[in-house]
Amino acid sequence: MSAFLVLKIVHVLLAVVAVGANVTYAFWLRRAGTDREQLAFAIDGVSWLDRRIANPAYILLLITGIAMVATGAYSFSDRWLQVAIVLYVATALLGIFAFGPAIRRQAAEAARDPTSAEYLASARRTNLFGLLTVAIVVVIVILMVAKPF
Repeated sequence: MSAFLVLKIVHVLLAVVAVGANVTYAFWLRRAGTDREQLAFAIDGVSWLDRRIANPAYILLLITGIAMVATGAYSFSDRWLQVAIVLYVATALLGIFAFGPAIRRQAAEAARDPTSAEYLASARRTNLFGLLTVAIVVVIVILMVAKPF
């Protein structure tokens, strides 16, 4: 088995893990409803998954992606790869500057009153940033698979 093929398999598995973890967030939070204890557990679970599973997988995706380019199979001049990299950076920035603060705010509001208008607004923000993140990542996956340009 070639180094490229090993890298590609690892890269795809990392993408499945990272995107899969992200997709679960909305379900965790929805299942918790407005029960303070369940929300605290769900938000803590989402944060744990993000820190320990999704984010490390995204970092390793970058590393394995660069390694695949280093094998000569792809080039940083490939347009589809350039667009994917820009979207990857955008997703990272969205996570750091939007999703992270939103989930922390949602946790704080859930601790105060998970039935309040403030909590509902913070939950909507978290869901919006989560959906946006997943949407961007889906576009990246499409670019990686289809290599359209």
